[in-house]
Amino acid sequence: RLQVHHNGGGRNNIDNMMNPLALYTPVVALFSFFASLAVTGGANQQCANNDETCQATTTMPQLFAQDTTCIVGAGLAGLATAAALRRIAGIETRILERFSEEELADGTAGAAIQLGPNGLRALNAIGGDELIERIYKEGTRLKQNAMFTPPESKQGIMVYPDDTTEKDKDGLPQVLLRWAKLRQLLLDLLPTETIQTSVDDIVGYSVDDDDDDKKDNGKSTGSVVNLIGSKGNTLLKAPLICAADGIYSTFGALIHHDNKDTSRLPDGEEEAARKANIKDGGRLNLKAVAPVDLASLGSDFADSPETTFSYFGQPAACFAGPAGKGYTYWAISIPDDNPMDDSLGGKEKESTVKVGFLSDTDWSEKEQVKTKLLERLRSLNSPQCQFAIDLIEKTPAEVIYLARSEEREIGSTLVSLDGSVVLVGDAAHAMSPGYGQAANFAFEDAVTLAICLRDGKDLKSALEAYSKARLERCREMQQRSADRAKKAAKGEPTEDVSKWIYEWSADSALE
Repeated sequence: RLQVHHNGGGRNNIDNMMNPLALYTPVVALFSFFASLAVTGGANQQCANNDETCQATTTMPQLFAQDTTCIVGAGLAGLATAAALRRIAGIETRILERFSEEELADGTAGAAIQLGPNGLRALNAIGGDELIERIYKEGTRLKQNAMFTPPESKQGIMVYPDDTTEKDKDGLPQVLLRWAKLRQLLLDLLPTETIQTSVDDIVGYSVDDDDDDKKDNGKSTGSVVNLIGSKGNTLLKAPLICAADGIYSTFGALIHHDNKDTSRLPDGEEEAARKANIKDGGRLNLKAVAPVDLASLGSDFADSPETTFSYFGQPAACFAGPAGKGYTYWAISIPDDNPMDDSLGGKEKESTVKVGFLSDTDWSEKEQVKTKLLERLRSLNSPQCQFAIDLIEKTPAEVIYLARSEEREIGSTLVSLDGSVVLVGDAAHAMSPGYGQAANFAFEDAVTLAICLRDGKDLKSALEAYSKARLERCREMQQRSADRAKKAAKGEPTEDVSKWIYEWSADSALE
């Protein structure tokens, strides 16, 4: 049995310890990828002090009255955006999703997600106190983080209280929750007819100005955007497209294609265009939710039901945490191996070519993936990895999720030049999992966009306000996440910027 040490100093003392311990600030945020106030004041209060803005808002409902806004993608970002537009701005939406209805209902999809105070505030604005209570009920509010230390340190398990609640201005916690469960909670906020599944591949859009069918007493209510499918067919007409189609976003590629705004992916080059502005972080991440409680792993875990566990070794980093009663989330991050050249005296080649773990394996062959992952971890001969091995053994192979550590380049705007498309979530700012903030920032996007559309005097100014409000914060988060991942991989001390991350609120969304 490993001895447990309690450090009352919390996170702030970690950077003064040996390098492996410096990786936690906080531990759960580093690998949570692998995995309050409702808007009753906010922009409304701002409107009350600005007569011009209040008078101008009457033009926005006209724009959205005859057609529903289209959202592309029914992941967390898309669903949150639909719910936020409905609750905050009174705008109904139509969500187009390429997955089937059966796939959308899969309760094992997506592993888990970590929600920080900023994400919880955004979700409160989106779904109210009832949504937050359901999240607390289905997930686990984290109270401490335990790190397995290298054998040579002779320190056993170092335990650090999670001081998020103390640091956050509203005393909100961090919550670990199954991804599919949160998706269902967001789906419950929307009318059943909102989502259209099994939609054809979308390759672009066109814009019809002053459509005679969309006029109000002879006055134009705005342009009509036509979504174009892979066969050149029109899939849907809408006044606005909210692109929540993930890191390989069609619309993210269109807005930033060759640094020029365009409205259709090049024929035969669609996949390459979607990946043109993606930066690879040199790691493969594998994660899943095992249908067991942490207590099933033994006494060290049974005594700590609200604790996350981690080990940052070479060449793999392991993480696990409770994701609601009867479920435990695990994540493994494995760096690529740089090819070696004996003629260079054992030094790495001056090459961008890297050999990735499972690069010779079909990722759809999940049993093979599980077998090779277990082989890799067992080959380390590290007792500190045993908790991860035990969880993987208890996990059905078909629910294991694989993804490269990637980020999407953030352009100069989150809105197309013609004002027809706006980006949210990973389509706008996919980032390294260093701080576990991708989904939290997507929820911030949703609330900010809804406020802007509710209070804007017209669509153009509303979208410009959204882009301006999100760009600086998202760029900074993306850069901080990338820097943290690099330092963590080298065992270097990492900066704790949780206060800056958590301080976001709906009331300050446009500041």
